[in-house]
Amino acid sequence: MLKRLGLLLLMILLATLPLSAESEGDSVTPVEESMIPGGPENQAPSYSTTDGSWPITGTEGSTGLLEGVATSDGFFALSYMPDFSIGRFTFQFDVKIKGAYETEPFGVSLDFSDWKAPARSEGQSLDEYTVDVLKHYSRFIRTIQYGERYDSLYLRFGKLLGITLGDGALVNGYFDHSVAIRSTRPGLELMLDGRLLGIPNAGFQFITNDVFKPTLTAWRLFSRPLSEYPEYEAIADLQIGLSFAQSPRLLDEQQRQLLGRKLIAMDVSLPVVSWGWFNMDFFTDILIQTPEIGESKPAFGYRYGLWGHTKSFFIFNTSVTVPTFGKYYAEYFSSNFEKRTAQDLEKLVIELGTSRLDAMLGLNFVREGVYLRAKMISNYTSGDYHDYRFIANARIDKRLFNIVSLDLSYEKLYPTTTGERFFEGLRTLNNVTLSATAVVKVKPYSFDLGLSILYDEQAQVTYKLDTAVRISIL
Repeated sequence: MLKRLGLLLLMILLATLPLSAESEGDSVTPVEESMIPGGPENQAPSYSTTDGSWPITGTEGSTGLLEGVATSDGFFALSYMPDFSIGRFTFQFDVKIKGAYETEPFGVSLDFSDWKAPARSEGQSLDEYTVDVLKHYSRFIRTIQYGERYDSLYLRFGKLLGITLGDGALVNGYFDHSVAIRSTRPGLELMLDGRLLGIPNAGFQFITNDVFKPTLTAWRLFSRPLSEYPEYEAIADLQIGLSFAQSPRLLDEQQRQLLGRKLIAMDVSLPVVSWGWFNMDFFTDILIQTPEIGESKPAFGYRYGLWGHTKSFFIFNTSVTVPTFGKYYAEYFSSNFEKRTAQDLEKLVIELGTSRLDAMLGLNFVREGVYLRAKMISNYTSGDYHDYRFIANARIDKRLFNIVSLDLSYEKLYPTTTGERFFEGLRTLNNVTLSATAVVKVKPYSFDLGLSILYDEQAQVTYKLDTAVRISIL
């Protein structure tokens, strides 16, 4: 009885703290499970609770969310998540306070251990200790962003969302799925026009999914060598680029099939449409994949097609990829590459004599935190199209209506044995996989939902549903 009374008093205390929360229409999300005793402490660290590429207003402003949780064993936690903008900068933080309460006699103690710098180990160098300190305090940062993608200078610190490197030869519509949908980690994306540094007609793009422990690092350098020759007006904006991507550290000693391969692309891109709000280029790539651990032969191929974008709102590419030597993997750095098995990897191999046709388009509703992707894939061998695939994905990383976060995917396969044509197959449920992970807020409850629906070749269905219900204090 005393414990229940103490829990009730603590809930009243949390609800009346002098911190401003948003209105009911923008009520808060539940705390990460890792903050609750008995939670998944050994999982990958969750640096924050919401990613989001929030709109840059150009004026100063500030809003904030306050969330709290308490358990009957005496643990409680508060998380205050302010976001504000200054000029072209947008900041989102996640300030956490943990503590414990007692009922006999009733009392509250706060735990500020997360605020204290980690102890310096004996013999640890200053550089190593500085990295540890930065990593420790980066947990309070959800997102820092400057500008918009494809601006002369764009910088974003936070989880990677819908990243395409250049024309998409190496990284194409990548979402970081390595942490929970409500969590983020210190990824980095940088786009820079060289003219800002006094280097005319050149540029640079860099991405990593974690600045401290990356599993994906990629970059692209490009130049426009003919832009200073007006007599070549038709090709003055021709672009020559060099791209590189790799997994720079071991993910798992038992999963070496995911590791060791480096991807290189040399591209030539010629604009065919150059308007102020829309750009479209014709491109061709020479592709190189270095051998993985235990392999001796590299892989070579070439790729050509069209790609374009309208600022950060709409991006697309369509291409044909033709392997010419070795064991060539398509979409090596897809969104789920860290969780891929050896069998999954084998499915990515494009056999010699086969061409791969694909098209990707994406819509980014940055203000609402909504990201939509659709991809169509087919193989072409000896005059025959086969092994079609259609994949669609919707992701919400900011509260929209009662949805706090969402990752919804649809995948349709077309095995050769079924004989289905592309558009004909879209009207059936044969070989369809639907999956969704969502957090739905209906005050005072928060529902964590995980749903998987699998249809086989005869459209027979198998369901898997995981749910968790929490009571939000604030």
